[in-house]
Amino acid sequence: MQPPQGYDSQNVYPGGQDGGNMPNWTPPQENGQWVQRPIPGQMQGGFSPPPGQVPPPAQIMPDPNQPYGYGGGWTPPENGAPPPEETSSAPAGGQGPKPGYQAPKTGLPRPRQQQGKAGYIVLTLIVLAFAVYAVVRMLPGGGESFGYVRYGAMSSRFTGDAVVVRNETVVSQESVSQIDFDVEEGQDVERGDKVATIYTSGFNAKEWVTLNNYRNQIKEYHRVLITEGVSDQNLVTRASDVQVRAMEVQRLVHGARGSISAQEKLLKDAMQSQQIYIKQKNPDDQKLTRLYDDANNQEQRISTWTKQFAAPADGIVSFYTDGYEKQLNMTTFADYSPAQVRSMYNGNPPAEETTVGRRNTTDIYRLVRREQWAVLMLCDEKDWIPTEGSTYHLVIESFDNEVLTATVYNSTRSGGELLVRLLIDDTVFLPSALYLRSCKVWLGEDVSTLMVPSRAIFVQNGRKGVVISIEGGEYWTGVEVITDDGNTAYIVPDNAGVLSEGTKVKLF
Repeated sequence: MQPPQGYDSQNVYPGGQDGGNMPNWTPPQENGQWVQRPIPGQMQGGFSPPPGQVPPPAQIMPDPNQPYGYGGGWTPPENGAPPPEETSSAPAGGQGPKPGYQAPKTGLPRPRQQQGKAGYIVLTLIVLAFAVYAVVRMLPGGGESFGYVRYGAMSSRFTGDAVVVRNETVVSQESVSQIDFDVEEGQDVERGDKVATIYTSGFNAKEWVTLNNYRNQIKEYHRVLITEGVSDQNLVTRASDVQVRAMEVQRLVHGARGSISAQEKLLKDAMQSQQIYIKQKNPDDQKLTRLYDDANNQEQRISTWTKQFAAPADGIVSFYTDGYEKQLNMTTFADYSPAQVRSMYNGNPPAEETTVGRRNTTDIYRLVRREQWAVLMLCDEKDWIPTEGSTYHLVIESFDNEVLTATVYNSTRSGGELLVRLLIDDTVFLPSALYLRSCKVWLGEDVSTLMVPSRAIFVQNGRKGVVISIEGGEYWTGVEVITDDGNTAYIVPDNAGVLSEGTKVKLF
């Protein structure tokens, strides 16, 4: 009888050690079942451990005394051949490991729980990716989220060179020696506001030195009287008020925000109140009386050379002139020919009428009114026939694409030039027009300087605008929408210079 495949017929029982076959061999049995035993030095591929017994992986350490052992004395053969494969004999019957057993350092499979967790993470990422893709696909325009500002075209457009005519008045004075200004350049004033103080010829700065000398003597004598009258609470209060006002003026002089002229007036009032009180309290003090008389006489002497200038109307004050103002204004702008306007455009002020009495005249300031002003346009389209009273949109080159409303006052054609006189009805006078004289202009019936995709218009607090996208973030700015055909919106920015060609805007 031959044993089944995988069973050893030798070395199982002592009788088989000679390597021969046992004629009446019977496989070992336990409880009526065949028992498989391993062949020494070889692990059979079909071996399965008995149920309930799972031997751990093992590594049988070889005898260190063997020639090819790992016990520390091994040296490779001279021919460089690798050591023979180590063989081990597993304990029969599922017995414990032999001495020298060590657990393997590698080769254990990863627990199923970790594999399942990693798979769950991968699955979650895939789901999120599909969700993001779905959201992007739902965006308008197939996911496009940004657009750009472009310059728009102006239908029925006319271009040309132009001269700006402001509604302004120049204030002058003869024989000026010195000017003290009470307002800032470009400041808005109301009618009656003090603008400047001038000193005519004959005034010498030494007059101020004399007056200040008298005032300093009065101040020092006041200190003496205040010290003597320290028990007088009314006097102490007035002296403290003067000190506070003087410190406030000094703070403004050193750059603090506020009105110096207003604080100087408060200081002067406080000083007068103190002087009146001290004078009333010391009516018989001859030294104090003499100092007051000297100071008053010097002030009257200076006033003979002094003249105050107040604003004749509401407007903007400027202390700079270009020589055009007196001859080119809202009273005279219609009197100039195309040739004269061309000369002014090229930088030649109109000739000024001079008289003997005005040769020594100095321009103190000019007051620019915000009401109606004018533009003299030398049109490039010489064959155009403007209609008086027609209203157009006007864009001035230096106005940062600001769109104004202009009405044709009249026109003149001569010398190969077409001069169109335009009135600007806008009451909002732009600061850049305060110094503008020669410029380029565009005139049209349907002016639109900038355009953006319609989806860029975003309403915030009831106002239309666009969201600008820059490297530092996103912010909203208001615009006026002239027309919107559903694809392109033609706009004018509320704040000049904020939007320009190529500005990146967010789409909604």
